[in-house]
Amino acid sequence: MSNAVREAAIPIRVLVVDDDADFQWLIRLNLQLEHDTTVVGVAEDGETGIALALREQPDVIVMDLMMPRIDGFEATKRIKQVRPAVKVIVVTSYSVDNATRQKMCRSGVDAILGKRDVATALAPMIRSVAQS
Repeated sequence: MSNAVREAAIPIRVLVVDDDADFQWLIRLNLQLEHDTTVVGVAEDGETGIALALREQPDVIVMDLMMPRIDGFEATKRIKQVRPAVKVIVVTSYSVDNATRQKMCRSGVDAILGKRDVATALAPMIRSVAQS
């Protein structure tokens, strides 16, 4: 079996960090339909997200920004300090101005996606960042 075929058979490990249970469910349902992704954990706040990221070793984290205990900016920063290779996709329902975009970059965010685009764009974005 070639390396390319072997790598294609290994699903992309995804961690979901969002405080909205309905949105967590939507992401999990969406990714269950994909052959090349698997959700390895779900966290309802940044603090739990950090712990799960270190324990589960995901390839990609789907991260909300505004959450209790530790927000997505700080959670991303702390995770990237320990696991710089992990990719973080921020999903947000807020419009992203330049100051917020710069803060995301400083935190280590790899990509941004509006929550309304999750159903059509999340899986392709996960594939894209996982390959980069």
